[in-house]
Amino acid sequence: MSLKNQGITLIEVMVTLAITTTGLLGISALQLQSNRANQDSGNRSQAVWMLEDLANRINANSTSWQNYDTSGVYSCPSSPPTRCADYYSGGSKTSSAACTSAQIAAFDLWDVACPHSETISVNGKTVKIRQSYADFISNPKLSVTTSAINNQATISLTWDARTSGTDGNGNTQFIIDESSSNRSVTLTRQVQL
Repeated sequence: MSLKNQGITLIEVMVTLAITTTGLLGISALQLQSNRANQDSGNRSQAVWMLEDLANRINANSTSWQNYDTSGVYSCPSSPPTRCADYYSGGSKTSSAACTSAQIAAFDLWDVACPHSETISVNGKTVKIRQSYADFISNPKLSVTTSAINNQATISLTWDARTSGTDGNGNTQFIIDESSSNRSVTLTRQVQL
């Protein structure tokens, strides 16, 4: 029998399948890592926007800039403060109330740092509308420190970063361990008044 007439052996097929499978698994792992990095990049962009927005709000309400001091991590109130800006209520535009500068500061902190998504009905389905930065970032923690000595506000935002950490079963997950500083990211912005 001539070598030209022989087909591929079962061993050759198995080696080819093993190499192909290993390559496909490697590509899959790279895709997962790329998705994690993409999400971390999105969170960082969201955080920068949050910091810039709050810095602009502090500058716009400069007569009451010390009311932005959170004395540590800002804690979102159980009910929203007086809304000091026009907003969309899910069905129509709602005009804002007349607010004092202290109320504006309270509203600004809530509006930037607290999730406040609403639900509406679209074609018989309930749809959640994300309305704030905090609706898009993983576990944001905002703190603002003001200093009357140099008329400056320091805004810091920390959030959970997606890392290659694993749970007890070996599954990759979001890390929510606040005691480990390498699993969260902090950005700081200073506002000179």
